[in-house]
Amino acid sequence: MGSERQSSGAGAVVGGIVGAIVGNQVGGGTGRAVATVAGGIGGALIGNNLEKNRGDNYYQIRIRMDDGARHVVHQDDLGNLRVGDRIRIANGRAYLQ
Repeated sequence: MGSERQSSGAGAVVGGIVGAIVGNQVGGGTGRAVATVAGGIGGALIGNNLEKNRGDNYYQIRIRMDDGARHVVHQDDLGNLRVGDRIRIANGRAYLQ
């Protein structure tokens, strides 16, 4: 199961610049200024969203311990883990025992 990632802001900056350039090509005078600002804002939003969803997947593994406690571990692969496996947690990762 993937969860939402944080962005560095680079996608928003690049998207804002590209959006402003494209918006600047529309209209003239005040309309051009409005289109430039709208393009910059729209590009920033789209760029930020694209960066967050850049294809990096990770798994949120929910673990029930023998004592009934529950833990959540995030890792980029499942390895050979399957539901019901006995595992150990080391360095924030789940491993088969």
